[in-house]
Amino acid sequence: MLESGNTKVTDLLCVTPRWIPEGAHAMTQLVELPPADAGLAPHRHSGPVFGYVLEGRVLFEIEGEAPREIVAGQAFWEPGGDVVHYQIGNLDSSSWSRFLAVCICAPGVEMITMLEPEEIVARDRLRHPSVRQHVG
Repeated sequence: MLESGNTKVTDLLCVTPRWIPEGAHAMTQLVELPPADAGLAPHRHSGPVFGYVLEGRVLFEIEGEAPREIVAGQAFWEPGGDVVHYQIGNLDSSSWSRFLAVCICAPGVEMITMLEPEEIVARDRLRHPSVRQHVG
């Protein structure tokens, strides 16, 4: 934490992404999820994504990790690239959840790519065992 005069800076998350695409650009987004909304279907990002929950609480799941709750005031990240982002849903049934996302975007590649149903089934074995949906 850094304090200087009346200014206070607190590190919320410190990670080293495995890669940042050469020639990448950054995009900052406000994502707003209505009450009990499941959020986006499974997708991937062209580069790392760093997020901070502003309001509410969300269910967050990326490939290989158990789903977890992230609440207002907490930060998260995902590596992007080939890693699938399965869930980012609103866990609150009566209020909106909002988070800020900073996306590092690879040049010439869409920031987000939705998965086709066949790929979701094919990659199911890479999900955390507690949430796998397909056998064999």
